[in-house]
Amino acid sequence: MIAVAGKGGVGKTTCSALLLRAIAASGLRPLLAVDADPNANLHILLGFPQPEGLGSLREELLARPGGGTSKEALLEAMVQRRVAEGKDVDLVTMGRGEGPGCYCYVNNLLRQSLSRLAGGYRAVVVDNEAGMEHLSRRNLRRIDHLVLVADPSPRGIKAACAIRELADRLDLKVGKAWLLLNRPYAAGEGAGTPGTSIPLLAAIPHDPALPAWEAAGRSFLDLPDGSPAASSIGRAIPDLLQGAGR
Repeated sequence: MIAVAGKGGVGKTTCSALLLRAIAASGLRPLLAVDADPNANLHILLGFPQPEGLGSLREELLARPGGGTSKEALLEAMVQRRVAEGKDVDLVTMGRGEGPGCYCYVNNLLRQSLSRLAGGYRAVVVDNEAGMEHLSRRNLRRIDHLVLVADPSPRGIKAACAIRELADRLDLKVGKAWLLLNRPYAAGEGAGTPGTSIPLLAAIPHDPALPAWEAAGRSFLDLPDGSPAASSIGRAIPDLLQGAGR
C-alpha cells in the first residue's frame, strides 16, 4: 500500500502515474490505482475515460430501502462495478465527498469494501488530495510506504515534514516514509534534504516530454524508458517493492 501525499501543486498525480508505470515495468502486477482527490484527474494520465466516483455511492446506499441484500454486500458489488479495468493497472476514483448529514456508517462500510478490493492486487498506489485532511480522517488504515512529494524549496520540505509528523501524532500504521523531490533545481542547487531525516526516494528531473505526452492524451504507463522522469522513478522502485512478495 503506497500512499502519495503532499501540499497542493507539487505534482502528486504525476508522481503517482510515474510510480504506477515503474511498478508495472518491474513485473509486479496487477496494480490498483486509487484517486482519492475530489478533483480527480489521475485517469487522464493513465489513459482511462472519465470514471464514475465512489462518492455518490453514499447517497445511493442510504436511499435504498432496507431488507434483502445486506448493505455490506450491496456496497461491495457497487464498488466493484465502478472499477475501471486496464491491462496492468485498474483504477477506482473516490470522487466528491458526501452532502449534509451523518455518513459515518456508510464511510466505514466503504473503507472496508476498498480494503477487500485492494486485497486482490499485488500493490496499490493512492493519489491523495492536497494537504493533511485525508490522514486526519484515517481514510487509509495501513500504509506500507508514505511517499511525500515536495518541491526542493524550504517551504516544500517543511510541508512534507508536517505531513510526516501528523501521521506520527495520529499513530497511523506507516511502514516507511519517503521524500520524493519533484522539479529539483539545477545540478548542485538544493541538493540533499536539508532539515529532514526523511530518506530521499528519488529526485525527478525536469522532463520536457511529459506536458506534450499529456496533451496528446497518451498514458504515462506507456512512457518510453528514455524518459528522464520515468527513469528516475524506475531506479527507486526496488526500495518500495521490498517485502511485496515478488
